[in-house]
Amino acid sequence: MDKSVFEWLLEETNPEVRLRTLIEYERLPEDDESVIACKNILLQSKVYERGIKKLKKDKPWDKYDAIMAVAEWGLTRDDIGSDIDDEVFALIESTGFKMLCGEPLLLRNLVKLGYYSEDIVKNEIDSVLKLIKDDGGFGCISTNKKINDPRKPHKSCARLTVEYLLLAAQLQLEGYRPECADALVHYFTKRNIFYRMDDMKTPMVDVMLGTFYPPDPIKIGAHMIMYALRVLGCEPDCEAMQAGYKVLDEHKLENGRYVLTASKSVPAFKAGNVGEENKWVTLYAYMAR
Repeated sequence: MDKSVFEWLLEETNPEVRLRTLIEYERLPEDDESVIACKNILLQSKVYERGIKKLKKDKPWDKYDAIMAVAEWGLTRDDIGSDIDDEVFALIESTGFKMLCGEPLLLRNLVKLGYYSEDIVKNEIDSVLKLIKDDGGFGCISTNKKINDPRKPHKSCARLTVEYLLLAAQLQLEGYRPECADALVHYFTKRNIFYRMDDMKTPMVDVMLGTFYPPDPIKIGAHMIMYALRVLGCEPDCEAMQAGYKVLDEHKLENGRYVLTASKSVPAFKAGNVGEENKWVTLYAYMAR
């Protein structure tokens, strides 16, 4: 990473990006003075205040988005305290983790926040990871028989499988490599990351070729997919990863920064403007190397 890009990511105006850069890109320990100082600034910031306010709302999807936000920022349950514990367990109790297509992404965020030590979370992860199909992906969960007739064979759902890839990558970062990790990696590498097996020029899902952020259960961009594969051990110089970098670098500017191509109209948190250079996308793109 160019020094100017690195300094841009570390600007104090965005303590949430700075913290994630320090602990995951630089791999500084939690007791490092710069990490501690950054956490203190973030915990007193407006962006954190908005996140906690959303966490305490009654609607499950508000809590879901808030959990995603604080996880993305690099905070943990120990940093936040009992406020998040109460809300996390309330969400689990009211939904049983079943947030439509969003369960694997929720589980990934809970692991990132430090909840893998909880039996209820660990048992759910162990259970859902066993649902991997023979093709290395995960099947559609819809109960609509027009979409997912249980009497007929179906290929895996690429959108859902990306979420499981992120979950597996986070478990890897926590020191536990799930049994399905190799099969998940193969699912994407045999497709040059993004493409249909029957047409290697057509993406499985169009959004995969962009840099959509913050992640949504059915919309996850190239920067996060490449990052997860790199965490899971994919070598940068292999054919599939090179194909992936080619797509990702289509969104790279001459100054070494990456552009945000799309986001939700009401994102989980404010991460930048569509069409402009973006710190989050840039950070993920470099972590993917």
